[in-house]
Amino acid sequence: MNNNIKNLPTLKELEQNLFRELQSVYQNILVSILKELDDWLMDKRDFARYENREIQKCTIGTMFGSVTINRRKYLDRKTGDRVALLDQYLQFSGSDTLSPFLTEMAVQWAVKGPSYRDARDRFCDLLGYQAMSHETIRQEVLKIEPKDSDDTTEAPKDVDVLFLEVDGLHVHKQNSTRSTREAKIGVVHEGWEKRHPGGEEYELRNKSYWYTLDTGEAFWESFSRHLYKQYSITKDTHIVINGDGAPWIRAGVNYFENAIYTFDRYHLKKWIKESLNKRTKQERRKAYLAADNNDPTALLVAVAEAEKAETDEEKKKEIADLRIFIYKNMNAFRDYRDILKEKGIDTSEMRPMGAAESNMNLFSRRLKKMGYSWSYEGVKSMLNALIHHLEGTLIEAIQNNFSSTKKVEKEQKKYPSVASLLREKTRQSIGAIQGHMPALSGDDQRKPYIRALRGLAGF
Repeated sequence: MNNNIKNLPTLKELEQNLFRELQSVYQNILVSILKELDDWLMDKRDFARYENREIQKCTIGTMFGSVTINRRKYLDRKTGDRVALLDQYLQFSGSDTLSPFLTEMAVQWAVKGPSYRDARDRFCDLLGYQAMSHETIRQEVLKIEPKDSDDTTEAPKDVDVLFLEVDGLHVHKQNSTRSTREAKIGVVHEGWEKRHPGGEEYELRNKSYWYTLDTGEAFWESFSRHLYKQYSITKDTHIVINGDGAPWIRAGVNYFENAIYTFDRYHLKKWIKESLNKRTKQERRKAYLAADNNDPTALLVAVAEAEKAETDEEKKKEIADLRIFIYKNMNAFRDYRDILKEKGIDTSEMRPMGAAESNMNLFSRRLKKMGYSWSYEGVKSMLNALIHHLEGTLIEAIQNNFSSTKKVEKEQKKYPSVASLLREKTRQSIGAIQGHMPALSGDDQRKPYIRALRGLAGF
């Protein structure tokens, strides 16, 4: 009795073994369903158009394991191409190594996670077999297309104020004499709203992203065109641009009739800290307080006093550069809400700007902080995927990859949904689907969990 107790499996072993058995059972069920669908499509096809020619084998990775199916190929008399109706109907290709569902999960994990290899290894841990290589996942990410601002049927929205948070992210380059490439990223939103009605946390309203790996001029040319298509921007529309002191960011005011530029407070405090790092804590605190109070005059005075007291000529020049920049851009250090109030805009629901840096961290964590280097196509595709992920359209973008290359022509005969076919199939039979568990006929019949399964199955 004691020996039998010692041989009992742990809960982990039970769960793991049952999961593997279920994978095997559903693998067989999936193959059976696909075969029946292929037979059904053969009988219901347009006989005048599709000539049955051959049976072709294909193997794809699924959540249940690697599945090999034999499906019919037809000659399309209209186009002269060889087609597999099962591929078209179920929106996959025999040349794909992963099922659409597995592809979606792989891309999501690769975008959210630290690396392609990490996504591969997590799948191996979950499924119990290596369903894909990291290169396979990378190739799927490379297929992600950027969002198309032209593909919209909605009329441009009217807004009084539009907020643009802009910043640059330097990512390491592969096989190049230049060490980094700057991704110029913009976030546009319509203001703030509470995350929960009774809470104190806020989120950006109708947030969307734009980027380019080109020049600052190219960024604003494309970004402004996108905004003019999405919004009804007139001379009465106020545009607030928040960013650091980079000339290409400040140039954004030239693309709108009524735009103001405000210096991002995160970058301002970082500049103050770097320039005044050899000054006293009191001097830095005075500059910080002026920045927090959005008082450019007090900030200019604090920086000028620190410059006067500095004896190191190199540091003195750094502080002078900060002072000159503040003097030339006084309005950029005011609270943008005060400027809008002077123009008759209600700012009661507006909050301080500064979402650019927090959003930039979302990109930096995947593109930069892990120390990776990127090819041009690699970083472009990952930026596309990250933006889709942050905007909640990543699954739709992945599905578009399937439908854009494997969709059935409009003239082709329409078929009922898979769900209706499965309902029809289940109505024809009584009882459970007949499946086979390899554990019930394997070599380990004395294991406790297998004995339990055999008892449940009535053996």
